[in-house]
Amino acid sequence: MRDKRGETAGQVVIHAVLLTFALVAILPFVWMFCASFKTYVEVINSRALLPEMWSLDNYVEITGRIGFVRAFQNSGSIAIPATIAIIVTSTAAGYVFAKYQFPGKELIFRLILSTMMVPFTVAIIPLFIAMSDIGLVNTLRGIILTSLCSTFGIFLMRQAIETIPNDYIDAARIDGAGEAWILRQVIVPLAGSAIATLAVFTFLGQWDSYLWPSIMLKSSKNHTIPIVLAGMRSLYSARYNVWAAGSMLTVIPVMLMFSVAQKQFIGGLSMAGLKG
Repeated sequence: MRDKRGETAGQVVIHAVLLTFALVAILPFVWMFCASFKTYVEVINSRALLPEMWSLDNYVEITGRIGFVRAFQNSGSIAIPATIAIIVTSTAAGYVFAKYQFPGKELIFRLILSTMMVPFTVAIIPLFIAMSDIGLVNTLRGIILTSLCSTFGIFLMRQAIETIPNDYIDAARIDGAGEAWILRQVIVPLAGSAIATLAVFTFLGQWDSYLWPSIMLKSSKNHTIPIVLAGMRSLYSARYNVWAAGSMLTVIPVMLMFSVAQKQFIGGLSMAGLKG
């Protein structure tokens, strides 16, 4: 009985701590959501979390000024193609490293993983010079071209594909299936959780990317959401209500994507840690 009581008390403490951390993490988001419907005076003077009168004026203002809608479209034009490209390249490379045997495979894979240790800031200057030489500076295509593959994506897909039994692949080869068919019809469906995880991580990273687009995209017509929001610090330095509305609009695509792929996303995270 004492052991059971001690175990129950321990579970209560653990859940209380986790609940506290969850509330601390979600409270700023809740405040931002409520502030996006308040007036400037209410945000500054009122301590109440909920607005006295719910209003969409902040959303109307932010979508009608400073090219916010165009920046929203630019971010989507970068994030969606980059996500698709990384899923394709990572799945193909992960399949090769997981199921093929060739000399130097492990050495090559380790060299690819070693690139994760190199800070992106080290590669900014040579990467910018390369984009300038081919005339892709200040273009969305330049951002997409530098986002066609992902070391993390290759690692994640290799871990997931290694858990797929070779019997499925051998059976498909016996039936005369080509490697492209096997990848599309066998590997992709069985690695769906890992692909969903990679898609969420990639889309979030591309959608929220600020440093590289701010260097590459000089024209205001090519600015993305993070660049526009950063510019609001001077234009709307005290307009927290408008800033909150803009921030809420930027998280909607990510929330929708996560809500659709939530089950597969959690399964993919668990799968990634099964094998080392």
